[in-house]
Amino acid sequence: MSDKRIPPTELLAARRTLEGISCVELLYDWTWSDQLAKWTLYCRININSPPSPFIPQSTDWYVLVSPEYPWGDIGFYPAKKNGLIHTFPHQNFNSFGDNKVPWRKGKLCLDTSVHALGRQGYHSEPYDPYWRLEWHFRRAIEWLVAASENKLVSQGEPFELPYFPVGNFLTAAFSESAESFTEWQKIPDPVGLVHLVPLRKKPDIFFVESFQSIRGKELIRLTWGKKMDELKNESLLGIWIRLKKIPILKPWQVPLTWKELREVCREQEININEQLKIVAKFIRDRKNHIALIGFPIPAEIDGSLHQIHWQALQLPILSEGTKTAKGFRTNEEGYWQRDKIEILRGDVNLVWVNSENWHISQIVTRGKLPEPLASKKILLLGAGAIGSAVAEMLSRGNAQKITILDSDTLEIGNLTRHTLSLHHLKVEKATSIAARLNLTSPYATVVGINRDFLLLEKTDKSDIQQSEIILDCTGSDAVPYHLEHFSWGSCKLFISISLGIGGKRLFLFSAYGDSFSHAAFREMLAPWLQKEFKEYEGQQLPREGIGCWHPVFPARIDDVWIMASIAVKHIESSSTSPPEKPNLAVFEQLYENGTFLGVHQVDC
Repeated sequence: MSDKRIPPTELLAARRTLEGISCVELLYDWTWSDQLAKWTLYCRININSPPSPFIPQSTDWYVLVSPEYPWGDIGFYPAKKNGLIHTFPHQNFNSFGDNKVPWRKGKLCLDTSVHALGRQGYHSEPYDPYWRLEWHFRRAIEWLVAASENKLVSQGEPFELPYFPVGNFLTAAFSESAESFTEWQKIPDPVGLVHLVPLRKKPDIFFVESFQSIRGKELIRLTWGKKMDELKNESLLGIWIRLKKIPILKPWQVPLTWKELREVCREQEININEQLKIVAKFIRDRKNHIALIGFPIPAEIDGSLHQIHWQALQLPILSEGTKTAKGFRTNEEGYWQRDKIEILRGDVNLVWVNSENWHISQIVTRGKLPEPLASKKILLLGAGAIGSAVAEMLSRGNAQKITILDSDTLEIGNLTRHTLSLHHLKVEKATSIAARLNLTSPYATVVGINRDFLLLEKTDKSDIQQSEIILDCTGSDAVPYHLEHFSWGSCKLFISISLGIGGKRLFLFSAYGDSFSHAAFREMLAPWLQKEFKEYEGQQLPREGIGCWHPVFPARIDDVWIMASIAVKHIESSSTSPPEKPNLAVFEQLYENGTFLGVHQVDC
């Protein structure tokens, strides 16, 4: 194994390419850091740009490179001596950092997504050992020039909040959108009370239940999903204060002390001391409380303001009991004077708390179903292998209103291809899946009914009639008949989802109307069932357990989930453009010499 303290030839070659950059001066060659297990290069970058109050023309840097170079990470960090001391956009919070290293923590963001650094065509990062390091140096030079000219962000770029260094493991969750921003604009109160609820099994996570005025009037109540009510503990009281804009110290650093917060608020013509004094009396109970500092933000740089962001701050324990300022009585004025002089003293550090916007538009950005489907009320019949997979995909895709009907309990054999687990053995599938899916989103409202569709009670029928999409995943011959004879009351989208033997075919029967066409369903599916019967004639179906002969339906979980995914795609397209007449879509797996090629739709 090679000695890592001897720079590899790739790093030496990469360093030589820097000789062609006139504004880069190497101060010390590659040095191995045992503490970080990385190579460090100490250098100076000189830029030729107009004088800037925050960017000197000459700055020193430490470049940290992974030993896997040209792969791995490359990071530019300001030196503690003759380096940048402020924080800018597209940079990590530039604190002093570890006393054991000579660089600060403000790593530059040189990603290709930073628009300000694309002016010389450095959009595609190379991974050639000769050129990758040079590419990063040229990006760093561009970053410095843009920062000195106050051009690190451009109009139309996605807006990014400044980095708030958190001081604990708490998380405060709120829900804000353009719609709620409109509601806040109607509220004149600049300060008030907030009810925060800790999750029962995650007490370090709080979510906002409601905002109130200082007189106790409810201003805004947040709407969460079914399971959130069951998961919450008793609410805790906090305070909220609204600012006019982001609390920021130029160029792009948040306040770190009470003195800095007061200065930032003063620039906005807000006396935060007066705001705190109004609400302090509500939280004198020998406990730490949360303050939500709210301010409007845009979606894009220089765009219109469209949303409130709440940044949580953990307050120190305020004065109470006999603890008052010297010369003051044990009353609110005495308590506040001590708070101001000692507890909230200017050099006391702020304890920022991780804050997250849990609005539905924010938490489904990684992948969601289109709104026409997500907002529909869905009835899913059958919570077996295909039904549980389809329900899982719909719920995680942001379909929030799902009712599941099934009278079966989970058996050990179901686990080979079901979404439930050992914890649910001998328990009803419908309510178990509903409980599971209600944990996949703070907005999910999934209801499980432990009955067959054939044996519905009157109250269930009333709820089911409100469904807009009916999915039959039972594979039962009897259910389609009863679907036709049920009084739906209005037009619905009906989709029957069933698998062929082995899960090699998927049958999707779709219809739209105020009743299900059982005759059309049987007529279209019959030839395919005959085809399946002939193909598997003579083959013995697997059995489960010993005793009375009960064949089980054979299909592996990967076959079930492939077909369930296709079914969800079909549900999506059918909900957007309902079929004018009943139709059957058939998909089957393709193989060539035993090699899986994919799934295709066949002519019916």
